[in-house]
Amino acid sequence: MSHRITARFEIERHRQLTELFTSSRLIKVWRDLGKQQMRNFPIADLHDYYDFNYAIEIRVEEIIERVLSGYYHAEAPLIYRTEKKYGVCRHMMIPTPSDVLVFQVLTDCLYAEIKKAQPSEGAYYSRDKHALSLPHSLTASKDYPWFILWPKFQKEIWNFTKNKNYLVTTDISNYFDNIGLRELRHVISSIIATSEVYLDLLFSLIENLSWNPDYLPNTQKGLPTIGIEAPRLLSHAFLFEIDHILKSKTDNNFVRWMDDINFSVDDPKEAKCILGEINNVMKSRGLALNLAKTEIMTSEEAEKHFMFNENLHLDKLNVRIAKLKDKRSKVRHANNLADELSNHVKTVRARNADMITKRYLTTLSKLKIPVALEQVCSLYVEKPDLRNSVLIYLKSLPFDVNVGKVFIQLLKDTNEYDDATRYILVATLTEWAIPRNSTTIHFVKKITEKLENPQNAFEWLCQITFLAKYGEAEKIATVAENGKKFKDPFFARQRVAALTRVLETNHEYVISSWKEEVTHGYNDSASVAINLLNFSESSFPSRKNKLSKYLFPDKQSATYPLPKFLILCALAHSESKLGNTIPRPIVQEHILDEWYVHALSRIQQCWF
Repeated sequence: MSHRITARFEIERHRQLTELFTSSRLIKVWRDLGKQQMRNFPIADLHDYYDFNYAIEIRVEEIIERVLSGYYHAEAPLIYRTEKKYGVCRHMMIPTPSDVLVFQVLTDCLYAEIKKAQPSEGAYYSRDKHALSLPHSLTASKDYPWFILWPKFQKEIWNFTKNKNYLVTTDISNYFDNIGLRELRHVISSIIATSEVYLDLLFSLIENLSWNPDYLPNTQKGLPTIGIEAPRLLSHAFLFEIDHILKSKTDNNFVRWMDDINFSVDDPKEAKCILGEINNVMKSRGLALNLAKTEIMTSEEAEKHFMFNENLHLDKLNVRIAKLKDKRSKVRHANNLADELSNHVKTVRARNADMITKRYLTTLSKLKIPVALEQVCSLYVEKPDLRNSVLIYLKSLPFDVNVGKVFIQLLKDTNEYDDATRYILVATLTEWAIPRNSTTIHFVKKITEKLENPQNAFEWLCQITFLAKYGEAEKIATVAENGKKFKDPFFARQRVAALTRVLETNHEYVISSWKEEVTHGYNDSASVAINLLNFSESSFPSRKNKLSKYLFPDKQSATYPLPKFLILCALAHSESKLGNTIPRPIVQEHILDEWYVHALSRIQQCWF
């Protein structure tokens, strides 16, 4: 018997884990959800974690063996910073595929019991899993005065059963960071009946992934901020005792989205009593209401808070824009929208103003007219929360010199206090439909110059990601070599994956680099190297082959993914090496990006 486990584990806990961790369950969870969760992380993998996906049957057996042996331990996640405001950053985490999969399996086994224990249907933990109405979704004419719409608003948006005179909004200060893990465990154990070993494994994973810099001890405080379901579900259940209070005190006239709480009352005194009771319960759990974001609003104040009329105006505009056919009408609407956006940014100071700004940018994206370039530059530089929306707008525009200058200006003028800002901009450029001509080659050169001389691993990641699509082979090889100084499995994966672009000029160097990675590299990067070694020596996959289904799915995406293109480079090299001159119409059907076509045709011209 191992010194890491006791007889209790062998006799009882092993059996319970065996019931949960089955090959069929793990494979299904990965294919249904885990794979997409990995793709949704803002920092992407240049191999799309396809080494894990390609060998999923073997990988789940390895996971099961480690779990059942009592030795499963979360691997070190990639930790990156994303700016909230004023240079203050949130630490985000990207776990390995194995840990995401184990997390999700454990979450699934808790979900039904937690859902059953939920005191009210008015509480939600994941907006993307519920078809909720939003404050601007009220189906009523803008011409109606707000005091007439107010009861309908409460019923239709918040599902409140009674019309009340006041709406209270509040949330919890730094909720995720302040959750005590021991308290959380006690709460979860009290509301559901589940195997103790499942909770032990789940909370062991959470502790493994906690951010503990400088060899500091684990504080037992704070859930890791990961874009997967498990932390959201646990933090949702942690507030069930608040739901009990709100259900009782408001006659169930409340809505809670995670720690964002809204309830209605008849008078301010009642609101203050409820807020005080909620805060007392929160303090007993080491938490506190955020008084700076707590408001007791009349119907008129709620109208301003939720910017009802502005939202309704944009709803109508979106309906109208969807019907536009001719270019002149689209340009006229785009110019009007740009003027409205400019006026909104200058004059509106409501707390939800940025939500309306995002809606303006989304609507402008549908028109694909470059009329708001000056506005979006200042928004991007000054407001971190709006950067994704700005990039979505810019990516929707056809390439021209002026839009290109905006990207260059954003790289130049934005003060970066985090790891995500530059990366997300570069990722947007790799997804943008840029034609290949003398003008765009000059543009790519300018961006390449802006990414030179990276000062840290994430700046290097931006450089290698951009070059993986737009760079020349010799430059990619040099940057990949420079990346060896960053001693982290994730960055090693990116270096290994990008080397497929170098096969066209120096395949001996690439093959030897991959073999060296297999022998001396991290397990993570060695796994990518093994995959690419196999692909670079394989024949073109038949339509029934799972690699073909991955590279050429029946449902094509709007933009062909960069990781798939890099795998195609390995296959093109294999075809060329074997002397095959067979046309591959399926490649032409899926690969429309001119930069991809140029790179692949240099390796295997007969494909095009």
